[in-house]
Amino acid sequence: MKKIEQENKGNSIAVLTGDIVGSTNFPHSMYEDLLYTLQNQLTLIRNEHPSNEFDITRGDSFQVILHNPEDAAKYALLIRTSLKSRNIRFDCRISIGIGHNSAIRHNIGNSTGDAFTLSGRTLDKMSSDRLKISTLNNNFNDNFTLLTKYIDQQISELTERQSEIAYIMLKAIAPLTQGEIAKMLGANRVSINRSINLVNLTFINEYTLLFSKKIKEFFQ
Repeated sequence: MKKIEQENKGNSIAVLTGDIVGSTNFPHSMYEDLLYTLQNQLTLIRNEHPSNEFDITRGDSFQVILHNPEDAAKYALLIRTSLKSRNIRFDCRISIGIGHNSAIRHNIGNSTGDAFTLSGRTLDKMSSDRLKISTLNNNFNDNFTLLTKYIDQQISELTERQSEIAYIMLKAIAPLTQGEIAKMLGANRVSINRSINLVNLTFINEYTLLFSKKIKEFFQ
């Protein structure tokens, strides 16, 4: 882990606090596969920004600090779809907190600030929900509470193949054609088209783009 000790009083950050759903019910080999998948995805997210960092604790809990908060929703959905595409039983709860005035210390668990407080407290209150976003800006919250609830339900109901497609679409730098997605998955374009349209996977990308736009408007 990189050692970081900085005051972040001017710029907003996002903190993702999460835990694996039902991890104690998995056999050892399945649990190891889940952790490997999670570790790989968190590493990819950390590499997206030189100051991003993550920590996995107690085996099934994790926390991510994002200095590119406009991508927080995309990263949360990438984590969930990466797990669900690996095994339909894999999923996690993620609470996104966004705020200023954060003191980021050597140990992520000892860091403080609005984003940490919002993220941790919201996760503690989550029951059936698996994705929530908390900020101190009520206008932003009003815009995204219902949208996030819908996208959360959509992700929760995806099959492994639908999760694979959603993951590829989210990860892509530029929009991909259905033919390109089909080639990546070794499938035919018709089946990819059917999967995308059946559960409206394009809405997931639209949600993350709107989230990014609004974060820049409200917090940067």
